[in-house]
Amino acid sequence: MKRVSLVGTVHAEAGFASVYELLAILERIKPEVIFLEIPSAAFDDYFTGTRGGLESSAVRRYREIHNVDLVPVDLPTPEPDFFKNSQDLHERIEKRSPEYCRLMDCHSQNVRAYGFAYLNSEHCSTHWSKLREAMLTAIEEVADRGLAELYELWVATNEHRDKEMMKRIGEYCRKTSFSKGAFLVGAAHRQSIIDKARGQRGAVSATIQWDLAGFLTTNLDTVR
Repeated sequence: MKRVSLVGTVHAEAGFASVYELLAILERIKPEVIFLEIPSAAFDDYFTGTRGGLESSAVRRYREIHNVDLVPVDLPTPEPDFFKNSQDLHERIEKRSPEYCRLMDCHSQNVRAYGFAYLNSEHCSTHWSKLREAMLTAIEEVADRGLAELYELWVATNEHRDKEMMKRIGEYCRKTSFSKGAFLVGAAHRQSIIDKARGQRGAVSATIQWDLAGFLTTNLDTVR
């Protein structure tokens, strides 16, 4: 049985969500394998540091003192139009929905104040659920079919990514011998990954024991 810690992250440092804190988490987990939310084509840039970011910096520092395999598990990067459309989607909702703006501000404040303890909590999962509800409410109020289609594409793309990442992790775990692993993934994907992990059956469920918060040292009962 492989123990894989699911670590919700952000891609840029913010307050207590720092390279130092993520490195401390990796030191507590001591993974022999780290699964990365990047496509295979981006691995060289990630490995050499050309692709900057919180996770890549922490992983490089961990790898300097530990023997660890790095495994990219994401799908190929979508076409530029996808990112342009996603940006348009969020900008239009931001202009329309004060509740969406409030929730985004609250999320950013919690990330800065509580770091990975927040990012790996039910509070964060609940917050992302409320954000999606605010997005849907704004889309319904606008009654713009084009905007609704952008939202549906954004959701479907991320759902497909989550399924594929879980599939690739499962395949790797079945074929490779190790004891401890870590999956670093953006916190917005965390609940989807948890739901898919709980729904796993057969060989995968018998191969992977998911650790959802055992690497944390802070309790978030005070976060609202």
